[in-house]
Amino acid sequence: MEKGLRNGLIICAILVFVVFIAGCSDQSSDSATPVPTTALPVAKFSAGDILAKSTSSTDQMLYVITRYETSDDMYTRAWIHKNTDGSWGHFIDNKTEKTERTLVEKVYPVKIAHVTVSSIPIITPTIPPTVVTTASGNTPAVSSISPASGAKAALVGATITGTNFESGATVKLTRAGYPSITATGVSVSSSTSIGCTFNLNGGDEGSWNVLVTNPGGQSDIKDGAFTIGQAPPIIRSVSPNNAELGNTQIPITINGQNFNEGVKVTFVQDTTELNCVTPTSIDTTKITCLIDLKASN
Repeated sequence: MEKGLRNGLIICAILVFVVFIAGCSDQSSDSATPVPTTALPVAKFSAGDILAKSTSSTDQMLYVITRYETSDDMYTRAWIHKNTDGSWGHFIDNKTEKTERTLVEKVYPVKIAHVTVSSIPIITPTIPPTVVTTASGNTPAVSSISPASGAKAALVGATITGTNFESGATVKLTRAGYPSITATGVSVSSSTSIGCTFNLNGGDEGSWNVLVTNPGGQSDIKDGAFTIGQAPPIIRSVSPNNAELGNTQIPITINGQNFNEGVKVTFVQDTTELNCVTPTSIDTTKITCLIDLKASN
């Protein structure tokens, strides 16, 4: 009997241990943290949607979505152009590009139209042929211009000689890097002579080319044939306008315009000349100098 009791106790201990292990296993299973699942991205647009930055867009060319791939979360898009009647639209080639969904939806948040991608035609724009204009008529030849120079800011009447001048010809003074000076009052008196007037106001000093163009487009140019020089000085007043002989170094003020550094002032009476001694002040409108009247005795 004692032996049977001992065996019974052993069996009970084994059962308790098994129940304990099972309980621990169940408790561990109940407290395990569930594995989170990642939500698939949701595309805002679908194939055929035409996108714009705002509802007020007036663009003639916009992006159209041609495909969306969930695997890489990217749109495939292409440029779609408006038709001549204002409807959407057509492709001009078969080029597409892939762009991140989030970027597309951020930059182009508005769907303004929808089309069936498979029905969009490809229309290659037609490039008009280049029209080559050929000049007609005789080619003029410029021989000379008279006068061959003029003062800056002056109106200069000139005569151009040469051959093959035609009625309606135009005349210009040209110089690289400067606006052309177009002659006015152009008169073709004969096939060898043209009269005209140049307004040299604004023209820079230096050599200019003479260009004659006939109505048919034929032209000729005479390089460096005309020179624009400094404008001549203009004297408006002299003060004082008289002085006694024998005085030494009388200060003289001359008012006018177009005075430049290096100017020379000379008083002339018949064959007698009296020079100013070293001008003390010069600007474009006034000269101050000294005149030695003692030397004129």
